Amino acid sequence: MASLVANLNSAFVPTILDAPYDPQAFDSLPGLGLAAHKFKEMDAMAKVVGPIRDLFLRHRVHTELGLGLLHKHFPIGPTQRLVDCRNVAAAWDVSDDLNAVTHKHGNSIVPRSFQLVQGKWVPYEFDFIKPSEQPQFSAQVSQKFLSELSTLLYDLSMDRIVGVRALDKHDSNLTVEVTEGKMNIMVARGDISDDQLIEALWIFGVDEDDKCHCNGFCQSSSNGHYENHSCG
Repeated sequence: MASLVANLNSAFVPTILDAPYDPQAFDSLPGLGLAAHKFKEMDAMAKVVGPIRDLFLRHRVHTELGLGLLHKHFPIGPTQRLVDCRNVAAAWDVSDDLNAVTHKHGNSIVPRSFQLVQGKWVPYEFDFIKPSEQPQFSAQVSQKFLSELSTLLYDLSMDRIVGVRALDKHDSNLTVEVTEGKMNIMVARGDISDDQLIEALWIFGVDEDDKCHCNGFCQSSSNGHYENHSCG
């Protein structure tokens, strides 16, 4: 198997996840409420804790990748990307650069969340990192796993419902995403009432009584109109 990382001006990106950024693919993401409604309508949680979890565990990628609800909180321009810096995500201007990894302010903007677009894993959310924080996946995060996950999501009609999220920068103490204007801010779960939360990131465990950690939430703008999903 080919090397999983490639050196791009001192920034690393997995070569198996290096499809270019696609502004139209970001635009196609549904809003949070609609995404949560679709998830519940198709009983997606049973598929998450069943065959999808099984695939993550079989390939032993559950400590490196999570499963994310595909959604966006606000539109951004075609020359912008949603970039997280110190737990605040906002639209950053990157001109017409569509490379998976780009650079700004002496550091790197690297993919962290991916969606399936015509069979390719296309990045739609990014982290701002120092060169010393270069993300590298283990050999377990292989083309074989991503190919099998692609096939499974298409077979389950989940390809426009969920995507994958790298966990290396995930802070388990800040699990709720709230939106202020055109910024997403991560806060502790206890800061927001549970009836206002929609689950948006699932991290899988090995034990049967710990099938998934619902470890990322978004605050609903509709005061809980869309119900939370149980991890089962």
